[in-house]
Amino acid sequence: MEFSSETSLIQVEVDDQGVAILKINRPEKRNALSQQTIDTLVHAIAMVERDVKVKVVVLTGSRTGGPFSGKIPHHSLINIRNQPGADLYQLLHLSTADAHKTSYLKDLSDAVTRMRKPIIACVGGFALGGGFELAMMCDMIYAAEDAVFGLPELSVGTIPGAGGTQRLARALGKQKAMDMILTSATITGQELCRYGLVSRTFETDHLLWETLQQAHLIASRSAPVVQLAKEAILNAEQTDLDAGIKLERALYYSSFALEDRTEGMVAFVEKRKPAFKDK
Repeated sequence: MEFSSETSLIQVEVDDQGVAILKINRPEKRNALSQQTIDTLVHAIAMVERDVKVKVVVLTGSRTGGPFSGKIPHHSLINIRNQPGADLYQLLHLSTADAHKTSYLKDLSDAVTRMRKPIIACVGGFALGGGFELAMMCDMIYAAEDAVFGLPELSVGTIPGAGGTQRLARALGKQKAMDMILTSATITGQELCRYGLVSRTFETDHLLWETLQQAHLIASRSAPVVQLAKEAILNAEQTDLDAGIKLERALYYSSFALEDRTEGMVAFVEKRKPAFKDK
């Protein structure tokens, strides 16, 4: 362990393979995203983004199989006391003017989506409301097969406000997104994997271990090359095919200047494992 920090809200661990694990640690509130939790998470993300030892980030809940963010006692029972994701006790007193003034949730969205390093959401238990939106901000979602996802905001008189309507519609299509959001329906990790929104599913007991295996694999690659690939993939969502291919080609050509590109190809020819230096 090269770095360890445990606060009341976010636990941060960095292992010796370059993977940072950020754990939302508010079990008494089912990991609901209070403003203080959001601020602490934004700070933690900035910290691991600056840390040159960190190559990949895993975002999860503080207890294996527990809620990623939010938990409800039954799929059909959602009320203000058990509303997942955002902290409704705080939201209840947030006015339109205050929301605009503070750009509520924007800092969190910006912090996650602007990361150059890959960030993986590791979701066990429930990821509902803001918790589901947070997971969708990440580059990949690995989930327990029986994890439960949903956007139940309409049941408490509002709508998703951290990209939920936009990302879900892009991922699942208008019809499925409309059904899930308007009816507050939930869906399992296994179902979302079939739809392509969840990258992989695992048994709950193996979820974090399996997620870390994939994170370590990514961390073993050349960090600048991983970042080039991430930039190219994210650009595909924002532009047309011709422009996307042009950017990909430019990024591909730029990799030729890296020492790691030479090392990777020489290692392949010599039938050995490459020793990347992130240069």
